[in-house]
Amino acid sequence: MRGPVRSALRRLTQVTRPLALRSAGKAGSATSVVRHVGRKSGQEYQTPVVAVEHDDSFLIALPYGDLTDWVKNVLAKGSATLVTGGHTYQVDEPEVIPMAEATAFFRPKEQRMHRQFGVGTALQVHRVPAEAALPDRPAGDIDLGPGRFP
Repeated sequence: MRGPVRSALRRLTQVTRPLALRSAGKAGSATSVVRHVGRKSGQEYQTPVVAVEHDDSFLIALPYGDLTDWVKNVLAKGSATLVTGGHTYQVDEPEVIPMAEATAFFRPKEQRMHRQFGVGTALQVHRVPAEAALPDRPAGDIDLGPGRFP
């Protein structure tokens, strides 16, 4: 994607992002949500994405490339949470791969858009097996370790 087109698309995304997050990750939505932690701030963020499932992994197109903050955050931590189709998955082993390796798993409409906008890379993340994933905890629930109480 070239400079002016990329800039215009980023401005549009800033406006549409809150709208996308309303339905992203829910059953029937074409959009998923990546929950990731900031490298410097430690703050949790949510980013709407288009993710497709493939075997034990998910593929996420990177229309802005791999230098966006959310991708850097996921790569730095080595894990994230993906909410897609009404389900929440812990994912790890993030790797940026050429879109040529991922494109066949996206729907034809998405493939056309990737070609049209020159999307050259995708992020591949692997699903953490359920028995290895940490259980969801309510906000504020602190785990001090075995035998320790707040």
